[in-house]
Amino acid sequence: MPTFFEYIDVSLPVPIDRPFTYRLPETLRHRVAPGCRVIVPFGPRKLTGVILRAHNDPPSVTTKEALRLLDAEPVLEEKLLALGRWVADYYCAPLGEVLRSMAPLTGEVRHTRVWGLTDKGHDVIRQLLIGEPGNDTAVDLLRILEQRALSETSIEKKFPGSKKLLKSLEKKGLIELEQNLAERDPMRASAARLRVEFQGRPAGVKLTKPERELVSYLELHPGTHNLEELNTLVKDASQAARAMARRNLLILKPEALAADTTWAKPRHDLNTEQKAAYDEIRKALDTGHYQTFLLRGVTGSGKTEVYLSAIEAALQLDRGALLLVPEIALTPAMAGQFYSRFGDQVAILHSAFNDSERAEQWRRLRSGIAKVGVGTRSAVFAPVANLGLIIVDEEHDQSYKQEETPRYNGRDVAIVRAREAKAVVVLGSATPSLESRYNVERGKSRLLELPVRVGDRPMPSVELIDMREEFLETRQNGLFSRKLIEAIGAKIESGEQTVLLMNRRGFSASVACRSCGERIQCVNCAVALTFHRRDNRLLCHYCNYAQRVPQVCPSCGSEHIYFLGSGSEKVEDELHRHLPRARIARLDRDTVTGKNRYEQILGGFREGNYDILVGTQMIAKGHDIPNVTLVGVVSGDIGLAMPDFRSAERAFQLLTQVAGRAGRHSLPGTVLIQTINPDHYAIRCAAEQDFGKFYEKELQFRRQMRYPPFCAMANVVVRAEKQEDALRMSGQIATQLGLPEEGIKVLGPAEAPVPRLKNEFRYQTLIKAVSRPKLNEILKRLRQYALDDKWPATALVVDVDPMSLL
Repeated sequence: MPTFFEYIDVSLPVPIDRPFTYRLPETLRHRVAPGCRVIVPFGPRKLTGVILRAHNDPPSVTTKEALRLLDAEPVLEEKLLALGRWVADYYCAPLGEVLRSMAPLTGEVRHTRVWGLTDKGHDVIRQLLIGEPGNDTAVDLLRILEQRALSETSIEKKFPGSKKLLKSLEKKGLIELEQNLAERDPMRASAARLRVEFQGRPAGVKLTKPERELVSYLELHPGTHNLEELNTLVKDASQAARAMARRNLLILKPEALAADTTWAKPRHDLNTEQKAAYDEIRKALDTGHYQTFLLRGVTGSGKTEVYLSAIEAALQLDRGALLLVPEIALTPAMAGQFYSRFGDQVAILHSAFNDSERAEQWRRLRSGIAKVGVGTRSAVFAPVANLGLIIVDEEHDQSYKQEETPRYNGRDVAIVRAREAKAVVVLGSATPSLESRYNVERGKSRLLELPVRVGDRPMPSVELIDMREEFLETRQNGLFSRKLIEAIGAKIESGEQTVLLMNRRGFSASVACRSCGERIQCVNCAVALTFHRRDNRLLCHYCNYAQRVPQVCPSCGSEHIYFLGSGSEKVEDELHRHLPRARIARLDRDTVTGKNRYEQILGGFREGNYDILVGTQMIAKGHDIPNVTLVGVVSGDIGLAMPDFRSAERAFQLLTQVAGRAGRHSLPGTVLIQTINPDHYAIRCAAEQDFGKFYEKELQFRRQMRYPPFCAMANVVVRAEKQEDALRMSGQIATQLGLPEEGIKVLGPAEAPVPRLKNEFRYQTLIKAVSRPKLNEILKRLRQYALDDKWPATALVVDVDPMSLL
């Protein structure tokens, strides 16, 4: 006998950290369960929320009625709901915001804005009155809107020239714009993504001319057809097929997304070190217990082959697997490798897909059709059935930390999820984070090492070029040293390829006035604008504000405007000047303008269409291009002077990773790093490819300064549009913290390194604690104070385990 529930508690994606109670219509009272999504009214909007509890406890306040249930069964099972609660608690984030990021199914719901009647409008219709007697059009419109809300386009079709009338009725308070949510028609997918299945000419059904022509073609050409291809063969095929599918006269199905397997490596036998690492992972899988491994392998040591073998072992045990990669850029190459090994068992999850594509891949995992998930940070929440293995590739990467609410770290969430699922976690990197490596010493994970490259190929030779000496010898402040230009030229002559790293976008880092020294800043942020020459504009890399390059200084009116610093665009330009016959490609956020553009550029480089690939950190990791024998780092010092305790670690990781792109196959590799700090330990250790030496040096610094991994830390940021408000609230934070207890250290409040961002002033307080529960208790107290004092919902930002302090 079914259980009936009258009320549900719903978690909504709003910055208010509490559930909301709604009354269920009678038709839904036997169909709801925790983890299902439901559409509910929230003020003038309609929002999609997740049901946390169904019950019969009458609330103390009047409740609104839920509008629509979207799921016949829960999209978030009990374990995922529990994981969401843990993320919300640990990272001090509203549960609704967490749950929204866990289920990427927004593509299944269509958002529209519609006109509907207000309460006053309903009263007027009931009295058959209107503000202006005799205005029959207005009365007719209100009567229609009483039946159902309509979009402005639909109203315009019924009442041409209605825009003025709508404004008049809105001003009188009779109608209002509201958000409408409806389930998206799957037939609206692009023709390129749909496949036609035809089951024979329908009998006794009247067809239009395009439909008859489509049926005739399908009868002559049996089998399934891509709808976009049919469009080129049969006039109006797309419109006809969709119309027939809605009448169940043929079937339209989305085509499964597939990855390009052109560059997938063939299977090869594991070497001694790989086999030893795999055997340890296999033993842990066989026990069915939770275990964390740190797989530290030098660049080119074959970590991916260990991943593939481990996933095969998990599938043999009828358990699912999940692979996380740090960036969208790495997903296509990794997914292609996995498709070549596991075929349709693979589902790809990342934000470059549109909403409907992401929802489709998520559903494939939820149904068990796909058993291997490959994706970026948010894929850690993928509903992999009977999860047995999670692999976090390049586990050190900052991209795993989300920089907006909820500010979770995908790597750490993966470990928690694996622990609850009794699964095995493999954290892989050539340059592990200090926290992960230190956890080995604390016994929280086991270390597996791949100390040599596959096939005993030598590591590249690395040379530091001191740009201070270069200047003294040449008296020129050039972008490239003589040695780097000569080496690139020699590689072009021998038919080999070069990768050049410049970890800064744009042409010039800033624009300034020679007369008064003023730098041209963003109007929204306290940062200098970067010059992008291709678009001839100045751009803010934080808020995307853009403007033309001024002819005169906005401050003093001087015409003496000049450009400072360099970026990847300038590197490309200078290379054309030094090497006019070189074929050069650039890979950064400015050139990767679409989800396929990245693969086109990198694919062209792999195929030998370019001699040199210039790029930012996008080119530094995960790529295996056989003909690359030279890696150049234009400026190895970028980021070292940042006011952040992780700056040395990030510099070491980036330089080591990019150096690993050279000499990965039969040809030996060379790396040239230009620097003005050749004696800095991060640069020196990267040149020596010595992780152990860097780890000991950096760990000593962290221990002395009591930074992670020797403390738990949170960055509390207060932000407001008015500086006096931000100052006042940050002072209140300091008052609430009071005198620090034993084991607690408070730094600040102080102006943030970027004091104004997106038109908001920012002040931050850094809290370090020996005890993580004590830190969590302090943060909850601060959040409750902000709530009680009625701060704006976005005024307080709590970043637990911050990866950046900027």
